[in-house]
Amino acid sequence: VVEGKGDEEGGRRAEGVVVRLPGGDETTIGCTDVLVAAGVWSSLMAPYFGLPEDAWPITGIKSTHVIWKNESGSGRDAIRDDPAALFCAEEPNGTHLELYPRSNGDLYACGIGGSDYVEDRTRLAEGGDCETPSRVKADVSRVKAAQKSAGILSSLLAAEPEHVGACIRPCPPDGLPYMGLISTSENCYISAGHNCWGILWGPVSGKLMSELIMDGAAVTADISSFSPSRFLPKARRGGKGRKVVDVDVGEQW
Repeated sequence: VVEGKGDEEGGRRAEGVVVRLPGGDETTIGCTDVLVAAGVWSSLMAPYFGLPEDAWPITGIKSTHVIWKNESGSGRDAIRDDPAALFCAEEPNGTHLELYPRSNGDLYACGIGGSDYVEDRTRLAEGGDCETPSRVKADVSRVKAAQKSAGILSSLLAAEPEHVGACIRPCPPDGLPYMGLISTSENCYISAGHNCWGILWGPVSGKLMSELIMDGAAVTADISSFSPSRFLPKARRGGKGRKVVDVDVGEQW
């Protein structure tokens, strides 16, 4: 972050962001405001703003997902024609499948179990096994578990899924996202840590942050509980992201 002159009270003001390009070259992009919205990787960015490296604790929960595609001859048109989501309880195979039909007849499944809790920030940093989203790989053993469990539910899902992938859900210790002005800056903000609700909360989060950045205050909802400073001055984890406050909810958030 390239800093400019702040207010008379010593506030820091960003005037640009240095971006490293493929090949190692760097360029500076000028800005009026900076918004940190990088999911679990946001936890690495606190030092750029003069904060302790653990100012924004986030546990990354790396989970596998699969998609059975409605390709020609798959017989899965019924998923398109009569769609319904299905949520399964935990079962001996170690899954608690969540099945979501798509409008084209594809079926997305998560809740496969065996999630990897990424709490060591070095795994997210350059050189780590999760340094970029493209480095986050699916667990093959959990893909097989999903196929076995789903195949019991329907013969249409007994075949290997056509797509497998993985993602990292960003979970702060208290289960609440970070949304607001970064305390050491006049014009830098963060919106991260929404766990598996990032897509669902995306529209309202965008509206709230736009209000805060453009108008100086979020008015659509009270975001004071989401303060990025709530773990300061002594940043602490207080949990492993798999808890909602003191309630252990395991894999099923």
